[in-house]
Amino acid sequence: MTKDLYRNTEKKEKTVLTKKRKRIIGIAALGLLLATCGAPSESVDGNPDGWEDSGAGDGVYLGRFPAEGDMGEGPQSPETKEEPKEWPKEHDGCRVQELGGYLYEYTPVSPYASAEISIKDYEGEKLETGWDEPSAFRFAGEADITWQFYDSLMEMETALNEAARQETDGDALDFLYYTFPMTQNDHALDLYHMLKTEYDTKEHSLTAWGIDNGKMFGFMQETVKEEDGYELTYLYSRCSKVNLYVKDGTAFGLTLLNMPPESDDETLEYVFEDTFQRYGEYGTGWGLDEENLYWIDHDERLTELENPKRSFREVRGIDKNWEFVVDEGFMCYFGLLLEADYELPLTADGRMLSLHFSLAENEDTKLRYYLLNGFCSEEPYDMTVADMETGEVLQERRVSLSIELPDTITYLDLNGDGYADMRVGAPVHVNGAKAVEEDYRSPSYLLWDPQTEQFERKSEKEVANSRQAVANGLTEEEQEEKTKRERRDPFALVQKLPEGAEPEDYIKLTGDGMLEYEVQEGDCLWRISERLCGSGYEWTAIVRAEDSPKDPDYLLAGETVLVPEIFYIRKDPLSMGGLRSEGSFQIEQPYGFAHYFLDGDVTYAFWEEENQIHSLPVTNPIEENPFHGPEEWEAFQAEAVRCSEALCPGKVSNLTFEKYHMEDGCDLYGYAFEYDTGEEILEYVDFFKFGKANMSEVIGVREQEPNTVLVNTVRYMAASFTDYGGEPGMGWGDDAGPNVGADKWDYPYLHNLFEAAREEFQTPGRE
Repeated sequence: MTKDLYRNTEKKEKTVLTKKRKRIIGIAALGLLLATCGAPSESVDGNPDGWEDSGAGDGVYLGRFPAEGDMGEGPQSPETKEEPKEWPKEHDGCRVQELGGYLYEYTPVSPYASAEISIKDYEGEKLETGWDEPSAFRFAGEADITWQFYDSLMEMETALNEAARQETDGDALDFLYYTFPMTQNDHALDLYHMLKTEYDTKEHSLTAWGIDNGKMFGFMQETVKEEDGYELTYLYSRCSKVNLYVKDGTAFGLTLLNMPPESDDETLEYVFEDTFQRYGEYGTGWGLDEENLYWIDHDERLTELENPKRSFREVRGIDKNWEFVVDEGFMCYFGLLLEADYELPLTADGRMLSLHFSLAENEDTKLRYYLLNGFCSEEPYDMTVADMETGEVLQERRVSLSIELPDTITYLDLNGDGYADMRVGAPVHVNGAKAVEEDYRSPSYLLWDPQTEQFERKSEKEVANSRQAVANGLTEEEQEEKTKRERRDPFALVQKLPEGAEPEDYIKLTGDGMLEYEVQEGDCLWRISERLCGSGYEWTAIVRAEDSPKDPDYLLAGETVLVPEIFYIRKDPLSMGGLRSEGSFQIEQPYGFAHYFLDGDVTYAFWEEENQIHSLPVTNPIEENPFHGPEEWEAFQAEAVRCSEALCPGKVSNLTFEKYHMEDGCDLYGYAFEYDTGEEILEYVDFFKFGKANMSEVIGVREQEPNTVLVNTVRYMAASFTDYGGEPGMGWGDDAGPNVGADKWDYPYLHNLFEAAREEFQTPGRE
């Protein structure tokens, strides 16, 4: 037993303790539960610590019960208080196989009742059932049952603690079943906190569950055991003592009193499962978090916070579309934000604004139904913005928001103009909890316009444009036009960095070609490399004539040297961050392009955005760079030419290839071609890069246009791929199908775009 249950005893007393009936967590849990019902009472015999000495050194914890008049019925005077009744004990019995039904159907003469159950001479077995069927048992043996009834919770606790100190028959299984009514002052969340504080451990964690489709909830102490290298969880272990359930305002529990041999585990499982399954569909339910537990027995909540000062009033909402529950179950209830008030400074040294949101009632909400299978929909709220100093109302409008949780709205200077703006999150329920909003829906924004003194709803793209406009000192219209001009070909290769440009804002590529340079007076290899290659450390790549002086610091004016061809790609300042796997890889996703994961199929959908890009980093299946040598790259080019002629005769034109070396030690490869569908010309572009653990292939498809925006963008995305050498793949790409056309050429780890085009536009029956 844990130290929470017993006082320390001398080693010589341990043998005595094993022969006594163990005091159980379930009884202590009962005391904690009942302690929530009104004001606390004094402990038995005036002991301020709630401990009573049994005379054998095993103190029994007595939970503090409320007085009889504190059970939600108001105080009772001595004149009106009823005299205690004399409840006779009742002795009964039944077969082990019938015990669950007996307890469920039995009607105690008092709402406060307990039954000591002793099972002797039990024999039985667990029957074979299907994996999707409940466990089944067959048992012989008899159960002796002794009922005892009480006038109050305090009397019940005293009797239960007394019974827990009695010695037991070592050949029997001994249980305690108890039941009592809950009051209006008993709250599920308070009980959860007390039980968790008292009994939750790593080995025996306390969990809360909604059972029978939300019509019953319960607390149980699980037991975690390691078997064959796996952690397994048991609900009805000999060490899992808390089994307390509530249904229809009545609490009931079943606790094992003694410690039987492990060979009796099947009997224990039968007794627990058979007893509790009588109260509802025990196998159907969900784990409950604190948010669920709160709304089980509350209809409203008021939350007040500071910095900025804000308050939220929530009411009970019901998800009418929740698939597995009906109105009488509590799993369909959530906290719906009815009103929200904010007081915030518009600027650091400016005036104070007050913002009030109130849920607008209509035929769809009625404060009752508002969710859609756990996904928060945008609700209509009436927003009022006022000047707190003058009381002037600056704005009144209806806005569509998803703010069923406090602090979904945050106030940030989103565009850098010095005024507070509004970011509205998109919370999602996952069994009552808030999920990562970006997994489901992007946030919305309201920017403050200091000219009109109102909040205006903006898209994420418009917020980014406003931020750029403020930074550049332009109007939003001027910035939008500037952005359009820049994004016509944002990732074009340049051979020289613009004046004042920062090297870290660019990706550097080195081509296979060499450029001639005539040495000027005062030149050295370091200065030439610094000027033409972006870094003096590249001087070793400069090639001199064989008859030139060997001293790298001595160059002749007029001498011709060969410098590697250098290119730069500007990094996207509006990048959306791209696809990242912590410690494994990262790849950019440029703003303004439709992005799709590669799943084995590369198609062109004319109704989608015109810039369609497919990518997905995956594990490098060959664990090397297969094209590093010039022979391997030439062989790939020859194979691509063969596929274009064999698979797409007369359809492919302008087939080109590119290869670059990169500072991270990887090489970048790509090919592009134009494909004639018979109705239009499409561009196909493919760039790929190999890392030690992962590789990335980026593919672009679009209708032909008189510029190279698609080629440059695909090249940029592939060049931005970084392999950190972490765990390969990290789960990405595991579900992808085989690469299209993998069996049509010698490179199955790459998509065959010639076969992709042929399948889409030449295969009979395909549209």
